[in-house]
Amino acid sequence: MIEAYARLSIHRWMLLDGVRNEAYRRAIAQVVRPGDVVLDMGAGTGILSIFAAQAGAAKVHAVERTQISVVARRLIERNGFADRIDVHHSDLEDVVLPSKVDVIISEWMGGFGVDENMLAPLVMARDRWLRPGGAIIPSRVTAFVAPAWVLELDEATRHWGSRPHGVDMELLNELNADETVMTQWPLTPDDLLAPAKPMWSHDAYTCSLQEADSSFVAQLEFTAARDGQMTALAAWFEATMCDGVSLTNAVGAPATHWGRFMMPLSRALEVRAGSVIRTEVRCEPDAPGSSAMYWSVQIDDGVVERHDTRPLRVAGFTPR
Repeated sequence: MIEAYARLSIHRWMLLDGVRNEAYRRAIAQVVRPGDVVLDMGAGTGILSIFAAQAGAAKVHAVERTQISVVARRLIERNGFADRIDVHHSDLEDVVLPSKVDVIISEWMGGFGVDENMLAPLVMARDRWLRPGGAIIPSRVTAFVAPAWVLELDEATRHWGSRPHGVDMELLNELNADETVMTQWPLTPDDLLAPAKPMWSHDAYTCSLQEADSSFVAQLEFTAARDGQMTALAAWFEATMCDGVSLTNAVGAPATHWGRFMMPLSRALEVRAGSVIRTEVRCEPDAPGSSAMYWSVQIDDGVVERHDTRPLRVAGFTPR
């Protein structure tokens, strides 16, 4: 019980995210039909399962591997849906359901979709439990990236390079630049040095397990739209929930609990309007709930700046 309530703070951010919750509620209300059987994959506190029951689902299987399932049961009971929502405290790979389902609901997206390494479990659940002609929410997720100037990163780089307290802390800049950042720092379209481009896109109905469990790689070129400084690659996702309903944490969109996913540089790079910004991003499924990241940036014919979240290279992987 203590573990369940300790983990609740993580889920509060999601429960407070009105943009996220309303997008799922609207999609579920549109897709779920009275009498449907629904699988809520990674159910957390059970809010999406409750939305499905409110939409008329005859049975909802809320599958959650962590102890937060204790909270889900209590929340479901308080809302009067214990007779229609079964909470399964189980890994998705191990759960046994009594029948195929009509709809799969999952909030599997990380800061730019695939970074929480949950696409493969979704595909496995689809292949195992979704009946022919069934529906999946969301139906497609696309990842985007753009070169950006981020004030907070620029200020941090200047601080660690200024010998604070008379101590050489430049090492912090080197280490920080090999760590991705999930942040609520305010970022506007004016902070982007070029329009965003898609890195990859996944259709929940057709994505294969091999594709979902492989490295995600994007090599993109941008043309700078203005003079400025570049301190990071900013990434986000756009999810098609169903016809007419979408969800995104894009720059310029209403704020969500995801914020933005940042891949920082070791220092600010000068960019001129018309400069070519060459980038590579690699996201490699690592452990449950996480991925390893590699990114590189080159401005025109300058030096290629490379970063890798792994202290040691994975065998067979050589950044370019």
